Amino acid sequence: MSWRTIARKNVADAARSRAAWVLTALLALLFVGYAFAHGFVGDPTFVAFLDRQAQAVVSLVPIIALLLGYKSVAADRDSGALFLTLSLPHSRRDVIAGTFVGRTVVLLVPTLAVLTVASVVAAVRYGTDGALVFPWFLLATALYGAAFVGVAVALSAADFTDRRLTMAAVGAYLFLVSFYGSFHSLIMVLLHRGEVQVLQNLPDWALLFRLLQPGEAYYRLLRLGFDIEAASQYIAPDAPLYVGWWMGAVILLVWALGPLALGYRRFRAGDV
Repeated sequence: MSWRTIARKNVADAARSRAAWVLTALLALLFVGYAFAHGFVGDPTFVAFLDRQAQAVVSLVPIIALLLGYKSVAADRDSGALFLTLSLPHSRRDVIAGTFVGRTVVLLVPTLAVLTVASVVAAVRYGTDGALVFPWFLLATALYGAAFVGVAVALSAADFTDRRLTMAAVGAYLFLVSFYGSFHSLIMVLLHRGEVQVLQNLPDWALLFRLLQPGEAYYRLLRLGFDIEAASQYIAPDAPLYVGWWMGAVILLVWALGPLALGYRRFRAGDV
């Protein structure tokens, strides 16, 4: 299939990119370095280490995903390479699918490798209790990273100007990672006419509204395998069925594929 050719090209381009290697080295320094330092700043157990790693993943992986993807299609459009690609037997759908797959591979291979090395170091230093379900951590992280690659590639395909594209990528990060919780709280207070007490006892539907944040969906998935601090509200005895762990997976898949579908519609209607 021709999307595979485009995916391989994206991976090959990244392998030749100095920036990609620098990002990988920084990830290794941060995650593996923290594996050695965790015992001095946190509870010296593997699960506590993983909890801190998950917090770092929620903040750092979206930055790398957006940097890898937000100019993926736009740069080819500006250089004229996209015109050449579409003159070959590649459709616009192939371009979007191949770019998404390729950039996801570029993000996940070094990220998951670094996390694995860091976790091996942590298991040696802090014990292996909880390490048997570590593959679940990698799977949840892969879904979380793919969600932001989908957002990034969709923005790149939407034919924004360079300045608007950069602003959109920064805005996506700030809203989805930093400000969604405040946005959720504001909406809840407004709907309840200024009664801030509602934030202490959220209605069932508001839990799903909160879970729509990619980071919350990621934590919900992790909570299935590990007793981490985050996502405790979703496992309360009176929590509704529709905020189960499976909903976390569904939400991350929607974030990965939904923006791509919207970006593809804009890309299909635009000029090369």
